[in-house]
Amino acid sequence: MISVTPLTDSTPLLGDGKALRQRWDEDGTLYFRGVIDRDLMAWAEQHYREALAAEELIDLAVEAPVWTGKASDTWRPCDAIGTTVWHEVVKQEALNAILHELFQADAAWLPIVAHRSAFPSGPLKEGEDIFAGQHQDAFYNEGMNSTICWMPVRDIADMSCGTFALAPGTHRRGILHSKDLPNYRIPDGAVGKHEWRSAAYRVGDVVIFRDDTVHAALPNLSNAFRLSIDLRVGSSLAPQPVGGTVESVDGRSVTIREDETGALVTVTVDDDTYIRDMNPHPRIPTDEVGRVAWPGARVLAMAGKDRKATVLRRNRY
Repeated sequence: MISVTPLTDSTPLLGDGKALRQRWDEDGTLYFRGVIDRDLMAWAEQHYREALAAEELIDLAVEAPVWTGKASDTWRPCDAIGTTVWHEVVKQEALNAILHELFQADAAWLPIVAHRSAFPSGPLKEGEDIFAGQHQDAFYNEGMNSTICWMPVRDIADMSCGTFALAPGTHRRGILHSKDLPNYRIPDGAVGKHEWRSAAYRVGDVVIFRDDTVHAALPNLSNAFRLSIDLRVGSSLAPQPVGGTVESVDGRSVTIREDETGALVTVTVDDDTYIRDMNPHPRIPTDEVGRVAWPGARVLAMAGKDRKATVLRRNRY
């Protein structure tokens, strides 16, 4: 059994923008109960189930998404859903109202969505660190300054069902990842076990957190998939990344046709640019930018006025 101190419920602060922003500044995360349309999430769950069943990972005749034991052919099977669910979730009035209070501006949704389907991980091993996957998204998306909205697609009965945990307040410590460790992980002990918070989430709940707040998915000790979705959003007043289709690559220059305007924008990469694919592989060397950016590839780049990219990532949408 996994036990973690409960997250502070911020639902009572709804309608009080000043109080919300104060907690946001202090904790770097806000947890709300029942603000997302449950019928919408039930519809989303059916899409998840169909994607899992397509790979024979579950049996649709069984109500719960119980794992059949078959291995997946893909990194995140439910990403086959594409933007179908994303387009509906970002329309949620209650969610957009909360974000408007936080940003004091309209929300600008980024075309980034992760459809999580956490496999059962088996019993805990002796001495296993349940927070081993801890990370800060800001490290991998330098300069993008995005906010993450995480929500369960199916109830998480208890914290042993592959739940989601955060360490409030860690956003005030800067980037904790070490470039001297494998996969640039956060050093052991940088975040104390007493700092972690989680919940037994229910459909309709949402956790909103800063991209520099440390968070982790915990081991799934059940026999069924843990289903969740997370999205990225920013303030409409903040600089926006360039998103679109690669037109050409010339050495370290990548020309992208923007989705919104159709304009051609060229960004450059160097050894400081975090070049990444959409899977857990290590950082891609600068001279191998073609592994991410090739004519026709979908990418997202964050660049300043000098058009030097701080991050270049392949994007699915």
